Amino acid sequence: MIKYILSPKGIILLAFAGAVVAVSVLMAWSELGFTGATPDWLTDLTSRIGLHGAIAGFFNSLTPSLGEDLTKYLQGKGVSVNPKSTASLGDYGYILFMGVALTIGGIAIMIIGREDAEEKTVLPVKK
Repeated sequence: MIKYILSPKGIILLAFAGAVVAVSVLMAWSELGFTGATPDWLTDLTSRIGLHGAIAGFFNSLTPSLGEDLTKYLQGKGVSVNPKSTASLGDYGYILFMGVALTIGGIAIMIIGREDAEEKTVLPVKK
């Protein structure tokens, strides 16, 4: 197992897995409206395990740079939100990040599948 993980394909797959996890974190951030303002239940949960400050700080650090860029990008593409609805630009950002995560995951699955296809089981031939 460790030999496979340390092989070039294993390292590439670990990189893809890390990318999917990173994009999944960005999905949660965009669902919060590109801020670190978490709902009360999530604040309580992350406070109990001692991670609230780190998570909120990380999300808030993304807001001035990536959050503004995404907002400009989405508005430039013509995305507008009806003020009477409960939707936000973060919902559209969530969709973008979901597409990226699925694409990265699909590429990783293709790499694994290709390796599985190359392995052949040799059965003894009866004479």
